[in-house]
Amino acid sequence: MVLTSLFAAGSILWMQRKFEGADERNALEIVQAYRPRNATVPELIAAEHPGRPVEWSTATESACFQHVRVHAVVGEPGKAPELYAFAVDINGPAIHPANEKGHALLTKLATAESVPTSAPSASAPSASAPSASEDARAH
Repeated sequence: MVLTSLFAAGSILWMQRKFEGADERNALEIVQAYRPRNATVPELIAAEHPGRPVEWSTATESACFQHVRVHAVVGEPGKAPELYAFAVDINGPAIHPANEKGHALLTKLATAESVPTSAPSASAPSASAPSASEDARAH
């Protein structure tokens, strides 16, 4: 009976981690593919920091509500790394800024007509653009 209980608990934990991993991948894709106008989050970050690599990471904030935090960290030589943070509601889907840099980037994204041509192309997964109602919820 103890062995069966341990196996059941292990199975539940394993399955929960799989669900969280899928949510984190989806949240990252939502942030990277979000295109309300003529630019995406990775394209604007690349324009702000030409030639600098961006490290993306995710963390589950609430498994029940499917809220995931997405971070984009850009390292600049001789400076502290710059962090762009976003809170993603998978069910919406909706993107919200999670820090001042994220807020500034989403504001700029909402008003961007296009990305400067000198910006290197960022690799973002292809996905359909959110609808106008989703665009309004992003802010």
